[in-house]
Amino acid sequence: MFGTRKTVILCLLEFLIVAVHCQTSPAQPAEVTNNIPTQQPTEQRTPTTTTTTSTTTTPTTTTKPTPTTTTSTTSTTTPTTTTPQPTAEPHPKDYWMRRGQDELLQALQAKINTNVAKNVILFIGDGMGVTTTTAARILKGQKEGRTGEESILSFERFPHLGLSKVYSIDRQVPDSADTATSFLCGVKSKTGTLGMDASVRRGDCSSEAGAAVDSIIQWSERADKSTGIVTTARITHATPAAGYAHSAERNWEFDGAIPSNQRFSGCKDIARQLINHASDIEVIMGGGRRNFISTSESDPEYSSSRRRVGRRTENTSLIEVWQEIKKLEGKRYKYVWNKTEFDMINPQEVDYLFGLFAWSHMKYEVDRQYDIAGEPSLEEMTQKAIEILRKNQNGYFLLAEGGRIDHAHHSSKAGIALEETLAFERAVAKAVEMTNEEDTLIVVMADHSHVFTIGGYASRGNPILGVTDIGRARDRKPFTTLAYGNGPGWRSVRENLENVNTADYDYRFQSAVPLRSETHSGEDVAVYARGPMSHLFNGVMEQYYIAHAMAYASCVGQNKDHCNLPPPTESPTRPRQPINVPQTPGQQPKPSIKTEEGVVSEVPGQAVEGGVLCQGATGGTGTKECSVFGIFIAIVTLLTL
Repeated sequence: MFGTRKTVILCLLEFLIVAVHCQTSPAQPAEVTNNIPTQQPTEQRTPTTTTTTSTTTTPTTTTKPTPTTTTSTTSTTTPTTTTPQPTAEPHPKDYWMRRGQDELLQALQAKINTNVAKNVILFIGDGMGVTTTTAARILKGQKEGRTGEESILSFERFPHLGLSKVYSIDRQVPDSADTATSFLCGVKSKTGTLGMDASVRRGDCSSEAGAAVDSIIQWSERADKSTGIVTTARITHATPAAGYAHSAERNWEFDGAIPSNQRFSGCKDIARQLINHASDIEVIMGGGRRNFISTSESDPEYSSSRRRVGRRTENTSLIEVWQEIKKLEGKRYKYVWNKTEFDMINPQEVDYLFGLFAWSHMKYEVDRQYDIAGEPSLEEMTQKAIEILRKNQNGYFLLAEGGRIDHAHHSSKAGIALEETLAFERAVAKAVEMTNEEDTLIVVMADHSHVFTIGGYASRGNPILGVTDIGRARDRKPFTTLAYGNGPGWRSVRENLENVNTADYDYRFQSAVPLRSETHSGEDVAVYARGPMSHLFNGVMEQYYIAHAMAYASCVGQNKDHCNLPPPTESPTRPRQPINVPQTPGQQPKPSIKTEEGVVSEVPGQAVEGGVLCQGATGGTGTKECSVFGIFIAIVTLLTL
C-alpha cells in the first residue's frame, strides 16, 4: 500500500516541477515583425538628379522616350550637395541588430510544405541574370522615390532559393533552346535544338528519329491537368517551343525556314507542330502571327501602306486550322489578335484560347502603348490564363515567359531590359495574388544570364541608369554604373558621356568587346520557389533537375510513388494530444488548438503547457503563472491516507 502511495506522490511531484518551470519560462513572441518599422527613413529619400535639360531618371512609359542625342546644359556627372552618400546612414546600430534578429526569427519559424502541388506555374525571365534582378530592384525603388537599393522584387520574397547551372551538352555558354529543353524536358541537349536529346545533330532532319523527349506540359496533360503557355516573344520562339515541339533546329519556326534538302525527310516546322500535335494545350498566347499565315495573306494589324504578310509557303492558315480542330472537337474556343478582343474574353465561357498579338515579337513594355491594335501585358495574359486553367479540378501547369528581357540585353539597351524585368515581376505578383501557397508551386528563374555588370563606386541612391557620381575613368571621361562585356555599345574611342542622357531607353550602354549583338553569359542563375515541395529548389542544381522537381511536386511524369501516401501527421518524435480543460457547470466544451509549442486551449487567458494548466498564458506580461494549488492539496491528501 505504502509503495503504491509513494509512486503516486513521486508522479505528482514531477508535475509540480513542470509547473514551476512553466512559471519562469518566457512567452514566445507573438509576431516577429512587430519591431520592423512600416516605413524606413532612408526609403523616403528621393534620388537627386543634376540640373539638366533631360533628366537622368528613368522616363515613364506614358511618354515616348527621348532620342539619345538629347544634350544637357550641365554635365550629368556633377554631383550636388544633396546626393546621398554611402556614409549617410541614419539608422543606429541597434536598428540593424533588431532587424537582423527579427529576420532570423522569421527564418526559424519557416515550415516545409510537403503537399502535392495541384498547380505549377513556371516563370522564365529570359536572360534575367542576378545582375539584372539587382539593377531592376534598384530601379523599382528609385521609380518609387526611394534610394532603391533597399527595395525588393515580388519573387525575392519566396522562401526558397537555389542556383542553376546553365551549360549545354556542347557549349559552356548556352542558348535559350537547349536551356528550355533542359528545364522543361529534364535532359541536357545541344545548342539550337528543341525537345531533343543529345543524339540529334543540329540542322539534320534525318537525325531526329528516336531523339524526341516530352516536356512537363505533355506529362501534365497525361495526368488530365490543363496546360498553358504565355510569352511576350513569338509563341514559336525557343523557350515556349521547347514545351511542345521536337526540332533539330530552333529556327525552323515556319515551313519556309526548313532548307529544301531537309523538307522531304519528314520534319515539321514548329508552328505546324503546335497546331497538329499540341492543340490540346488550353491556353496559347504570345506573338508571331507571321508563322501561322501564308505569304499571300496580309497581317490584320497593318494597312496596305505598311503591308506585312505571312511567312508560310503553303497556302494554308494554321489559325483557321486550329479553329476547325476545336470546332470538330466540340470545344468552347476563342482566337484573338488584339487587346479589345482579349478584354472581351469571359474565362467562364472559354476553355481553349489562342492569342497571337503581334506579327513577330510583342512590343517592349515601354512601347506597348504605341501598338496599333493594342497588346495585353504579361501580367494580363498571366491573369487570363490562370482564370481559364483553374477551372480544371485536377489542376494545371502554366509556363509564363518574359521573353524580351533577353532581346533588350542583346541590343545593350539596359533601360528597356530592366523595365521588361519589372513587367515580369508584376506578372509574378499577380500569380501569387491569385493562387494559394498550399496547393500551387510557383518557380521563378532565368534560363541564362548576360554579360551585364554593375560597377564603380556610386553613392547610395545614385540613378542606376546614370553615370557614377564618384570618380572618372582613366580617360577622364564619366562612365555608367551599368555596362556590358561585349556588344554593339563598343566604340574605338570611348564616347564622352558628359552631355548624354544614359537613362534614355534607346541608349546603348558601352561594352568592352565589339559585337553586332551582345551575348549570353555562362554563370549560374537564381531559382526562386514557393508552395508545395519548394524546398526541393535549393543549393546548386543542374538545370535538367528543375523539370524533375516540378514533376515530383505535382505528381506527373515518372516518379509518382509518393503521390498516394497519406498526408503527414504530427512529428512522431514530439506527439502532442489535446488536454481537456475542465469546464464550469453549464459551459459548452471548447475545442483546443494545437500549436508548435504546445496545446493552447480556447479558454481565455489559459494554455496547457507540458500537461499543466497555466494562467495568463495569453496575457501581455510575457510570463506564464501556473496554478499548482490543486497538486499540493492532492499530495497532502495522499499523505494522510
